[in-house]
Amino acid sequence: QVGMLNAVQSMLTGEKPSRDGYSDCQLASVNHAHASLRFGGTIAFAEVLTQHSKASGSFGWDGKELWVAGGLRATFRVYFCQWETSFDLDSVDLQRTKLDLGHEIQAATVETQRSKRSGTFGWTGRTLWADEGLRARFNVVLCRQATPPPSKGGTAVRGQRSAAAPTAATSRNHTASGISAEVMASLADRGERLGALSDQSAALASDAEGFYNLAKQLNRS
Repeated sequence: QVGMLNAVQSMLTGEKPSRDGYSDCQLASVNHAHASLRFGGTIAFAEVLTQHSKASGSFGWDGKELWVAGGLRATFRVYFCQWETSFDLDSVDLQRTKLDLGHEIQAATVETQRSKRSGTFGWTGRTLWADEGLRARFNVVLCRQATPPPSKGGTAVRGQRSAAAPTAATSRNHTASGISAEVMASLADRGERLGALSDQSAALASDAEGFYNLAKQLNRS
């Protein structure tokens, strides 16, 4: 419960996620009931770092909310679609200095300036730059472009757990692999259609072969 309280407290105090845009928390399904935890940002992906219960249960996410059910108690790592963080960058000898932040930059502002010169700064893609002698700490809004790899030491493999929410069927939830339930259903439907077309093609090929053999016999006669 301490980890969960710490997670809630960090959200209430406005604590920023890590530079890679994730936060760790604990969440427990007590008596196999549904339990949830709401974050300040939209969740892109979540994974189990450590499972504390015997029951595997299920978990998933919907918007800013992480949920568990079926008796699952675990420590999760939650990755966000967009988050704020800080970076230090110095323009040395009035030259432009660049820093690759690893994620797409949505916005950047000077949080604390350490130089007398105001200089200039800006960004392109995921690269932040400072020029003309500016030395400062920048507040940067980053955006995730891809699903992160599983954390080392994590006990759960992505896609193992069901992420179908035990709530209203109208809510849009994500599977543990980051694919929406609607997309999964659509892919399954397409697979069935392709299977049916494959059977029809095989039947047509068999009929064509039969007609060919019949035509050969007629020509001989």
